[in-house]
Amino acid sequence: MEKIINEFKLHIDLAVEARDLVRGTRDIDVEGVQEKVEELEHLKITTINILDAKGASKVGKPIGTYITIESPPLKINDPYVNDELILAVAQSMTTLTAGKLNPGDLVLMVGLGNWRATPDALGPKFIQYSPITRQYHRFAPDALVEGMRPVCGIAPGVLGITGLETFEVIKGTVDNVKPALLIVVDALAAQNVDRIGTTIQMSNTGIQPGAGVGNARHALTEEELGVPVIAIGCPTIVSASIIAVQSIKQFCAQSGAMYNDSVASESINFILSRFGGSLAVTPKEIDDIIENTSRTMAMGVAQSLFPNISREQLELYTT
Repeated sequence: MEKIINEFKLHIDLAVEARDLVRGTRDIDVEGVQEKVEELEHLKITTINILDAKGASKVGKPIGTYITIESPPLKINDPYVNDELILAVAQSMTTLTAGKLNPGDLVLMVGLGNWRATPDALGPKFIQYSPITRQYHRFAPDALVEGMRPVCGIAPGVLGITGLETFEVIKGTVDNVKPALLIVVDALAAQNVDRIGTTIQMSNTGIQPGAGVGNARHALTEEELGVPVIAIGCPTIVSASIIAVQSIKQFCAQSGAMYNDSVASESINFILSRFGGSLAVTPKEIDDIIENTSRTMAMGVAQSLFPNISREQLELYTT
């Protein structure tokens, strides 16, 4: 798998996948990296803390905390699981924002992605389902439920639509609005088809938009923007090269054939050469996946930002 990832220059968005790549088949600790796994009834929460430069170098991720919530029912909006997922997102947000956010602080939420392309519309959909309250604080405070902080949100689109770099839009907004915290949501790329629509990653290290599809833009980090950044994402695509190598390995395992990494890589490269060597795949039910995951993520974040306020009340302030 590592050969395919290097061959096709695939970016690994998920910290758990980057860690697994380093560990390989050996179940050993990675130096400079701490891991905690919590198994709940319907989901699994993995917290990875990259402690120092050595750990960051090995995993290929910045120093910080990465929380991964895995639950297959996430993509189908199972009502029996949804409450547990929302609570997990809210608690993870509380962990990541500890010491960074006070009651009443302004929060800016950013939904990255192209609303015209369904697999990339997770960010804009997240904004649509998030409670937006800053305008009420300014012009109609009596319309607010007591205890609601000011929250604003934007979906800046992509360079091909707006002619503006995402960083330019966000930096200008941050400089003018001056939020205490930035929450950035984006669709991710997975290295395993099972993770599409079933995994949520949250981190306090910021994000580099477009990296998962080989179109990396300016990084959105606290160092660049001057404000703490919480990044949230869910995989919506996987590289065709990954699907191909997993299929070949499965065939070899079932048929008793010998798997050859080099031959597999060359064959996949030949087939994908007509697409410039890269092809991203998304499932046919991606519309439902985007709808369900964006709603769950938005409500989980909202419950962390507006504690003790009911879900029904929060939904009144969505856009």
